[in-house]
This record gives sequence, C-alpha cells and structure tokens, in this order.
Amino acid sequence: MNLTFPVTGDNYGGVDRFWFAIEDDIAGVDEQGQVVLKEGKFWNLGRAVKYTLDFSNPQNTRRGGTTFRPVLRGLVKKYRPELEEVLAAMRGERFALIVKDKNGYLIQVGRPGELLTFTADQATGSMPYEGNQFAFSFRGETSAKPVNYLSEIEVDPTTPAEPVEGSPVQIYLNGALVATVPSGGSFGITTEFTLEYTILP
Repeated sequence: MNLTFPVTGDNYGGVDRFWFAIEDDIAGVDEQGQVVLKEGKFWNLGRAVKYTLDFSNPQNTRRGGTTFRPVLRGLVKKYRPELEEVLAAMRGERFALIVKDKNGYLIQVGRPGELLTFTADQATGSMPYEGNQFAFSFRGETSAKPVNYLSEIEVDPTTPAEPVEGSPVQIYLNGALVATVPSGGSFGITTEFTLEYTILP
C-alpha cells in the first residue's frame, strides 16, 4: 500500500455539476454501493453560480469507527417565486448525491438510511452590486465511504439541454507550458512590455 500515484493530465479544483435523488425515489443500492432508483424515477440535475459549487467530505475516526460528513455548497442567483417554490419543496428533505468534479470524476455520497439534508438561505444583499441569491447546501453523516459512480445517470428527458462548453486553453511562454485555463476561466498577465500571441487550432 502506497501513496505514490503519479498525477497525469491537468488537475482542476471545483465542482462542475451535481445530480440529486430524493429519498422517496430511491430503491436501494447495488453490489458496488451505487444508488439505484425506483422504476420510472430519475436523477435531478443541479447547477449553480459559476465557481460557487464546493464539495468536502471530512473523515471523523473515533473508537466506534469511521464516519464521513459530506457537504455540497453553492449559490443560485436571484429570488424568483418559481425558484422559491422548488427550494421550499426541497428544504428539510433528504437526498443522495452524485458530484462531478472539474476533472470529470463522479462521486456518489449518501445512501438509504444515511442521506444528506437540504437547506437554502435567501439573501438580497444591501447594495446593488451585491448578489441577490440563495445559498444552498446538502449535509449529512454517513459510515459509507464515497463511491466512484460508474453507472449511467438517468435524467428526466424534459431536463433542458446543457450549453456546449469549450475545451481548456493551454498557455505557453518561450515554448514551455505555463498554465492551462478551463473553459470560462481567466488568466492575467502583468508586464511593462508589449506582448505578441498566437492562437493555435
């Protein structure tokens, strides 16, 4: 047993998106510990304000064993009656989650008997430049370690199609790679000199 795994490719922080399934829609788990939904039920797609999704899963080891306390946090923009109606129906309910990180891995947390509870807090801010938004979270405690989710995620066919995102951009300086910027990201350069650049296909 060792921890000398080489890191290949890029390593991006953050959460890309997530899926959630309410307790009443869950049938159980399979041999790999993956959540199985009842027939005719689907995973619900969740997204948030860009770069606000954050997932953590701290471990707590005591004499009685090891538990995990998964938390997914994010922000949703702007109070709207129809959004409040959805959030109101979710508050206090318990869910299983699949989280997709920025490196493309799918992590499942929560299972029957050990699900995550949803909360959402509204804030308008006091100044026009402050965000009018909801801060939401899924929180729980589970004895099950995170599951690498490998099954197909079945989403309701009426879910709106997601916008197509571009590929990461690699930035080189004098032939050396200095940064890889994900789609929608930014890269700042401060210099007193005039720069020339070339965009390669």
